[in-house]
Amino acid sequence: MNRFPRSDRSPEARRRRYLFGIIRSLIILAVLIVLAVVLARQSASPEVLSLTPARALDDAFRPVEPVDTFSPGDTFFVSAELRGYSPDAALSARWLYEGEVIAETPIEPDDVADGYARLSLAPDDPAGWPPGGYVIDVLHENDLLSRAAFQVAAPGE
Repeated sequence: MNRFPRSDRSPEARRRRYLFGIIRSLIILAVLIVLAVVLARQSASPEVLSLTPARALDDAFRPVEPVDTFSPGDTFFVSAELRGYSPDAALSARWLYEGEVIAETPIEPDDVADGYARLSLAPDDPAGWPPGGYVIDVLHENDLLSRAAFQVAAPGE
């Protein structure tokens, strides 16, 4: 019993089946490549190796004078050492005073150089920051990557 009609045995029919098989294989391969790239990008979230509060940062955003206590009029500078950063990563800094969020700032590609990011926050009030405990969180798509704590002390304290 012949399972295939004669037209399937013609050279033209075999050629069509052969081309269809190649095209189908190429489409499957392309889908697998796209899937692998998407999964690799999702699993490769950036890491924060260190967060260092400092009085200033150098041109490569490394800390110049690390501190754990600022004065009320100081601008907060924090150097974040990163691994696996890409410019399309949605990184941000969340600044807290005594547990309350006081600011959220995005980390822009211009704020990153040679594996270090520049984070800074200047006081809005001419009187400066109130004394107490502060925290900076570095977030990637709202997931906490790292946290550093520091203080503001009035002069003489």
